[in-house]
Amino acid sequence: MNEREIFLAALNITDPAARREFLETACQGNAPMRESVEALFASHEAASNFLQTPLVPGTDAAPVMFTSADPASSAPIDPALRLSPDMSCSNDLDDGQENAASVLSFLSPSTRPGSLGQLAHYEILELLGKGAFGTVLKGFDEKLHRMVAIKIMSTELALTSPARKRFLREARSAAAIRHEHVVAIYAVEEKPLPYLVMEYIPGQTLQQLLDATGPLELAMALKLGQQIAEGLAAAHSQGLIHRDIKPANILMEDGVQPKAKLTDFGLARAADDATLTQSGIITGTPMYMSPEQAAGSSLDQRSDLFSFGSVLYQIVTGRPPFRAATTLAVLKRVTEDTPRPIQELITETPDWLVAIISKLLAKNPGERFQSARELAELFAKCQDELRLHGKVTSIPGLKPPASVRSAAKGADARTDQAAVNAARSGVPGKRVVIRASVAVLVLLVALAIFWLQYEIKPRIDISSDSKVTVSE
Repeated sequence: MNEREIFLAALNITDPAARREFLETACQGNAPMRESVEALFASHEAASNFLQTPLVPGTDAAPVMFTSADPASSAPIDPALRLSPDMSCSNDLDDGQENAASVLSFLSPSTRPGSLGQLAHYEILELLGKGAFGTVLKGFDEKLHRMVAIKIMSTELALTSPARKRFLREARSAAAIRHEHVVAIYAVEEKPLPYLVMEYIPGQTLQQLLDATGPLELAMALKLGQQIAEGLAAAHSQGLIHRDIKPANILMEDGVQPKAKLTDFGLARAADDATLTQSGIITGTPMYMSPEQAAGSSLDQRSDLFSFGSVLYQIVTGRPPFRAATTLAVLKRVTEDTPRPIQELITETPDWLVAIISKLLAKNPGERFQSARELAELFAKCQDELRLHGKVTSIPGLKPPASVRSAAKGADARTDQAAVNAARSGVPGKRVVIRASVAVLVLLVALAIFWLQYEIKPRIDISSDSKVTVSE
C-alpha cells in the first residue's frame, strides 16, 4: 500500500488506538512513509483549508488559472486560495490535476463566453487553485450579483463518510460567524460534491505582507492586533476554537486602510469537542500551535491566544518565535523553550508591548490573557494613548508571566553558576581579572617612580686622586 491508500483506509477507523495500530502495521516501520501519511491527515483535518498544501513537496507552486474572456473575471486572486509553502505533503502533481478535472466534470454547461461552466446559480469563471484534497473556483453569484470563492471537496474524499460529515459540520460552524474581521461564508452545500461559498477577498495574506516588508511599524502592529483579536472574539463567542491562527490564514483586504480578516476555519472545533487525541493525529501548523495543542491535550479559546501571540511576535520582529530544522524540534521548542527576547531583535520595541506578547506566549494557559475581547480592548486603548500622548502610559505595571520570569531567573542562575565553575576550574572570573590588572598597574607605577628618582639624583664619583666630581 502507498501513502494515499493507507490514508484512505485509516480514515474510516474512528478509534484512536486502533488507528495508530493500523498505521504502525501498514507503514511497517517506514518513518518517511508514516510522516507522509500524517501530513495527509493534517491536510485532511484542514478540510476547508485544503489548498494551503503545495502540490509538490518543497515547492511554492503558483495556482493554475483559466482566465475567461469576460472582463468581470479579471479581479485579483484571493491570496487565501493560493498554495502556501508552510505545509507539505507527498502528493504529486497528477493528483491535483485529476481532482480538478474530476470537479470540473460536475459543472453544468454554460452559454456565457469564456465560462468554465455552472455550479447551481454560480457562473464559474476561473480555476484558482487545486490540490489532492479539493479545488477552489472563482465564481459569479447570478442571484446576488457578486464575486465569490467556492471551495469544493475532492471527489475521492467526498466518498468517505467521516471526511464528508466533518467538512460539512465544520463549514456550517464557521458560517455562523458574522464579523467584519472574519471572511464570511455565504453557503454550505452537499451536492454534487460538498462545497462552501465564501466571501471573495482581493489582496494578500499577512504572511505575504511580512515577507515583503519585514517587521511592521508600531501603529500598524497595534491596529492589526486589535482587528485580529476582534475576529477571534467573534469566533470564540460562537464557541469555536480556530486552532490554526497564523499569518497565512489572515487576509489583508485592499483599501485605503488595509483590513485584517481571519479565514480558513477548517480546523475549528467547538469548545466542548476540542480534544485532539480523539483523532490520534496532532493538527495545526507547528510553528504557531500552543503547547497544549502540540501535546495533544484538550483545548479552549486560550490556545488561539497563544497562536495569536506567535503571530504578534512575527509582526514585531519579522520572524516566528519558534523555529527549528524539523517538525519535532519545533514542537519541542513550543512546549519547552522561551523565544529569543524581542528587544534583542528590534531594540526600539516598547516594554509594554513585549510584556503583552510574553503574556500571550505563556506555557500555562492560566497565565495568558483570558479572552480575545480583553485583548481587543487593550489594543484599542493603546492606540488611543499613542494618538493623544505619543506613548502608552496606562499599562506600565504589566509584567511577563511568572513562567517567563522564572526562565529569565534560571538563565541568570546558570550564568552565575558558570562563573563559579570557571573560578573552581582555575579560569579567572571578572573580579580576579580586575584585581590582577590593578596589581600590575601599581607595580608599573612604582617602577616608573624608582627609575625617575634614580635618573634625577646626583651621582658622586670619588676618583683615585681624591678629586670629587659631581655629575647630574
